[in-house]
Amino acid sequence: MGRLACLIAVIFLNLVFAVSAAIAAPTKAQFIQKGDALCRQVQRELVPLRRQAQAAKSLPVSQQWAAAERLWADQIRIQARFNTRLRAVGLPSGDSEARGIVSGLDRGLVLARRVRDRFAAKSATVGVALTAYLRFTVSLNRRVAAYGFNVCGHS
Repeated sequence: MGRLACLIAVIFLNLVFAVSAAIAAPTKAQFIQKGDALCRQVQRELVPLRRQAQAAKSLPVSQQWAAAERLWADQIRIQARFNTRLRAVGLPSGDSEARGIVSGLDRGLVLARRVRDRFAAKSATVGVALTAYLRFTVSLNRRVAAYGFNVCGHS
């Protein structure tokens, strides 16, 4: 009888967790609304980086590599924080498009880190990494905009 009671308790707990996860999942509209609010915050955080990037153009070439690496590192920190916050919002239940978008954000971080690392190494292949990052980002932004976001995915 003890094993049966234990089995019933485990099944019950699994059902409770499954139901509570479904109840806690945002709707698509809530996911978009909260995601757009996070994107507005990121846009504000990126303003100083844009100014720093403009200023870095006037640095001697020998200092531009380090400046670019710092800018990419700062951008990556902002993006990683955004990804964590968007994940905390949760995904609409059963929404594979939303899941793909969030997975894409992680892929974008991997590509951004490659760009940063190439700048840090003063690598001649920085252009290759940058092109891969830009292509992926443009594609992901199109998907994000098509999903229905009003801020995220729009420049």
